[in-house]
Amino acid sequence: MHAFFSAFSALSGSRRQFLATVGGAALAVAVGFGGSAAIAADREHTIIVGLGGQINTLDPLRADYNQTNTIISAVYDTLVTYDDTKLVGSLATEYAYADDAKSITFTLRPDVKFHDGTALTAKDVAYTLDRLKRLGTGVASLIDGYVSTTVTDDTHLTINLSKPNTLFLPSLSKVYILNSALVEANKGADDGQGWLQAHDAGSGAYVLGDQSQAVVIDLFPGYWAVEAGRPESIVFRRIDESSTRRDELRAGNIDVAFGFADRDAAAMATDPALKVVPINTSYQTEVLFNTKVGPTADPKVRKALRMVYDYAGGLRGIRGGNGKIANGPLPARLDCRPELPEVKRDLDAAKAMLAEAGAANLKLKMNFQPVFELQKQEATLFQSNLREIGVELELEPIAFPNYLASLKDPNSIPQMMLLEDFAQFPEAGIMLVKGYKSDAIGTNRTGYANPEVDKLLDTALATADEAKRCGIYKQVQTILDNDSVMVDMYGVYKPAAYRVGTLADLKASMLATPAEPADFRLAKP
Repeated sequence: MHAFFSAFSALSGSRRQFLATVGGAALAVAVGFGGSAAIAADREHTIIVGLGGQINTLDPLRADYNQTNTIISAVYDTLVTYDDTKLVGSLATEYAYADDAKSITFTLRPDVKFHDGTALTAKDVAYTLDRLKRLGTGVASLIDGYVSTTVTDDTHLTINLSKPNTLFLPSLSKVYILNSALVEANKGADDGQGWLQAHDAGSGAYVLGDQSQAVVIDLFPGYWAVEAGRPESIVFRRIDESSTRRDELRAGNIDVAFGFADRDAAAMATDPALKVVPINTSYQTEVLFNTKVGPTADPKVRKALRMVYDYAGGLRGIRGGNGKIANGPLPARLDCRPELPEVKRDLDAAKAMLAEAGAANLKLKMNFQPVFELQKQEATLFQSNLREIGVELELEPIAFPNYLASLKDPNSIPQMMLLEDFAQFPEAGIMLVKGYKSDAIGTNRTGYANPEVDKLLDTALATADEAKRCGIYKQVQTILDNDSVMVDMYGVYKPAAYRVGTLADLKASMLATPAEPADFRLAKP
């Protein structure tokens, strides 16, 4: 336990015991409705979340990793945020680009406290951005072109850019501001990465608490934006299997969970104790090709492979019809998308295209994340589909952190990678610039390089007129579709479920998909 976890440390012994044990077998005892009155009362104000996937770090640097971002979105604040698809201030009350779009001025809220009680100032913003620039990984890719921060006083600062960048401001919605003094005091030899892996340096609505059995966050009483109805504590238990999350919900051992297999969502829909909610954010299931090396460097091979997948069968049989067949490289929830045709399954045309490419006896490899049950099913379906045209597909599991590491070198990018992709925030330009610009090493997941696309995106970055930028983005997406950079399979809605009487409702989020824990509200505050 650490001194700055003041909110957690101040809890009663019974409450700490309850929160420390909900992650394992002791959950049934702690929540077994036969414990002390204090524990029962605490349980009424605690939400337990079933969260799939491994949490490797809670360093805000890795807010590009959804398991990390889900938790830290409640522990840290950003300068700006989104209200649905509208950019609004958070820690910043005012912000504006210079006429040349090479700098942005900010005015900060004067009443914000970090969890250790110190005041947030412009120096903390500068420290956070400078650290991201030094480390150059994770969400550092979102601040490309950052030069420095000029601190005028405690509440005023100017961010200086190396070139015009109209995407820099929305990118700050994923840059969580650090307590600079605290991180500096614990920075060690790795700029605080080891320390922040399991420690809190935020100013958000929740304080990071116990992590012995599960990750616990506790309500911060000094938060600047107090809202009634927030849970006193939120507990995140790792439960990878959809069926296990379903059973734990039914048993009352967890209160809410996300990403259910559709058969489990359908089964829970008949349970009066549960409410199933299909959350429509920006998820799109896709297979990304390495467009630089190997057989998939040939656009004809890529085009052929796109015509093999059973889109309708996958959406119906694996996703339970809970989505829509995709028609382009970006999720349908975003603005500035052209009307592109859906790719149709056509095995004869695929065979002809492979023959034209001279790709006989093709053997390919596709990576996927085995912790996600639906992705395993989709990988197997694609493998079976390709076998119908004589293509052998080897399936190879990969952990997401290892996949991210592979992007540092275009030559090491997986030949094919099955992903559920989503927008880090609702801005089409970010996905295009970070995903398909040739110099976006570390985020360009296909190794794609096209001088025409680079030129168009550079023009968009310096174009202040929103309508003109939108037109450029549509043009880029049309080129990407013609180049067959991916198998864009389908946009999917993410079934979530919660116990009736625990949460008031679930609000979809495009910043911490599918929902932000800080938005949780108790049904009975």
